[in-house]
Amino acid sequence: MKPLLAWGRRHGFLLTLAVLFAIGFTAADYLRPVAEQDWLRSAVVFAVMWASGMTLPLRSVTDAVRRPTAVLAAVSLNTVAVPLAAWWIAGWIAPEWKLSFYVASLVPCTLASAMVWTRRAGGDDSIPMLTTVVTNLACVGVIPLGWWLVSDTEAVAELTRGLQEIGAAVGGDGSGGQTLASQAIKLGLVVVAPLTLAQCMRHWGWAEWADRAKPTLSWAAQGGILIMVLFGAVTTADKLVSITEEDGVAVFAQLIAAASVIHLVCLLIGILFTRWILGRGRETQIAVGFSASQKTLAIGLQASMDLGVSVLPMIVYHITQLVWDTVVADAWLAKGNKDTAE
Repeated sequence: MKPLLAWGRRHGFLLTLAVLFAIGFTAADYLRPVAEQDWLRSAVVFAVMWASGMTLPLRSVTDAVRRPTAVLAAVSLNTVAVPLAAWWIAGWIAPEWKLSFYVASLVPCTLASAMVWTRRAGGDDSIPMLTTVVTNLACVGVIPLGWWLVSDTEAVAELTRGLQEIGAAVGGDGSGGQTLASQAIKLGLVVVAPLTLAQCMRHWGWAEWADRAKPTLSWAAQGGILIMVLFGAVTTADKLVSITEEDGVAVFAQLIAAASVIHLVCLLIGILFTRWILGRGRETQIAVGFSASQKTLAIGLQASMDLGVSVLPMIVYHITQLVWDTVVADAWLAKGNKDTAE
């Protein structure tokens, strides 16, 4: 019993994630009116980013800006290496999933979970913060360019006409009324604003309190991620049910395997590149690894629908990265604690 309880304590976050996803999937009809409230999702992301930013010393951000090689590596791997890996690895499975995985690979780094998982592993969370901002702002060019490279002229023209709709991924009615400027404004409100507020509060005298409350704030940020997982399960439940009924449960094994390989290969590339090429330490290695390999669900779902490909690979990739990165973060932290003890 004791080993089982110890295992539960070590992997409690992963177990909670699985339980909440199951609840969201099975109770989707009841929870959908809440999960589909855009203001509530934005508020959760705002709270997660604020809680993460409150315990982030400004010095670590300025150090990352002064030494931008790690951030540039994470951004480059996220926008180039992941799409290349997805195109090659997904090419080994059923042809109809290749484009879907490729579109999923073009979307930017997650708004908050890369930062939360980096902190969970004891890494430098200023790197995923900057990577998140850069890749989300760059996605308005990365997604159409990436699609253009593998599509015909007619598809490119259709994508050009639908560019405004991609902005609805971070908030809006999806009717095409969203402009690229409003997308940037939305991103600023849910990412830049809470981080700026947090740093201002530290400057105004809250730094000592934030440092003492760091464990509580970190747990609050992880709780926000779990809420977003619940909302994601609710909003995608109908899509998952329809695809399962059409193609059978066996398709998930294939997609989970492909998503796991893509994500873990890019995670490993990020860690090894930072270690061997940049010569940086453990904190930077795991930060680049998570930032390089994680993808956001919101923009991924919208881009998949706009481009006429299945949303299932994006959903599977998102869930898979949460599961694997929880395992990796816990293992990384345990190894760091062991090395420190020795």
